[in-house]
Amino acid sequence: MYEKKNRENDIAYTKPYHRVSDLVSESEKAIREGNSQYAYELSLKATQTAPENIEAWLLRATLAPSLEERVICVNRLNELSPDHQDRYNVAFFALKELLDQNPFLAYLEETEDLYRVINADHMVLSIPKKRVAVNTSSPEQSGKLKTAYRRLVMAMLGLMLAGLGTLIFAPLAALAAIQAGQSSQSRSDWVSSTIVLILAALLFMIGSIFSFLFVLHWMG
Repeated sequence: MYEKKNRENDIAYTKPYHRVSDLVSESEKAIREGNSQYAYELSLKATQTAPENIEAWLLRATLAPSLEERVICVNRLNELSPDHQDRYNVAFFALKELLDQNPFLAYLEETEDLYRVINADHMVLSIPKKRVAVNTSSPEQSGKLKTAYRRLVMAMLGLMLAGLGTLIFAPLAALAAIQAGQSSQSRSDWVSSTIVLILAALLFMIGSIFSFLFVLHWMG
């Protein structure tokens, strides 16, 4: 009787995840058929059915109709698994769009794995301190990308210091991204290093403006 009860508990625990697997598969099928709205509705139901499922949140993040929802999905992914593989670079594009709209970020707190910052619209962002290496990369290449990611995060946080920290870490992030891109052995690594380079250049320009305004304010 005890074993029977355990088996029933196991079935009850795994059933939602079997269901979410079906939802994810059906959503991916809808994407291939060009039915993005239906695909999004399935991804939404998948995250509601299994709130801890990484694949469901990643799929919903790629299909989310608004930037705010994409950020919510990315935050959820980072909170669930800071080292998850961002296969579609959703987090980078969401962050870039946020910075394009308003470059302001303020530090809130940090955990062992995450930085938490807030933008001008009071939207909280969870940013991983580091990510796992892509399996197709060599250890050296992965190390270069990790260095570029870390320096990019520091460049973002440098905006809180009137952009002075950004002027230091953005060029370092760009340099690490260039080195990673030159030695990349896969398209995904090359794309990741290119995105870091673009974001670093954008942050450097924003940091320069912040620093210039700070100097004007200090002199005035």
